[in-house]
Amino acid sequence: MNQNKQDTVNLNTLTTRLKNEDERYARLSQNFQIVYWVLVVIYVLLIGIHIYENEPIKEIAGNTCFLLAMLIFAVMFRHFNKEYASVDYSQPTLLMLKQAAQRYKPFQLKTIWALVAVLLIDVGLSLNESLGFELIRLQIVFVAVFGIALAIGLLFWKIRYKPLRDDALHLIRELENDTAAD
Repeated sequence: MNQNKQDTVNLNTLTTRLKNEDERYARLSQNFQIVYWVLVVIYVLLIGIHIYENEPIKEIAGNTCFLLAMLIFAVMFRHFNKEYASVDYSQPTLLMLKQAAQRYKPFQLKTIWALVAVLLIDVGLSLNESLGFELIRLQIVFVAVFGIALAIGLLFWKIRYKPLRDDALHLIRELENDTAAD
């Protein structure tokens, strides 16, 4: 009985931690969503100005790549905001834990869109001659910055979100073992 009481306390503690992180992530996603929608408007205006001033097609294409990247990020953060703001903790425990473990995976199929947006930014930088970047140096710096950003993101995930996911997976195993034993 003491073991069940300990599991309940762990479940309650984990659920509280998950709720707090989900609420935090929903707010963060909402803020990023707003920023990216503002950037979408700015790039639409820039493209309009470039077209009006008969700028080279490469400039227009580069800014269009930036616009598409900002649009992808805006839609992604809108999706994340809805997902994290609408988590239902009244679901059966096992289902709720499995969904939490999925939400806090570091790599998910839906995050491929972020890579598409990053590639569009790279293409936009490459096409935008007015920025004056040498293509080879640009690619070296871009890949280095992307690698550093990815490493920082994974470190942040390992410190902040991996423990949540590991605890959820641990409780899932315990619940499934208890169910199998019955």
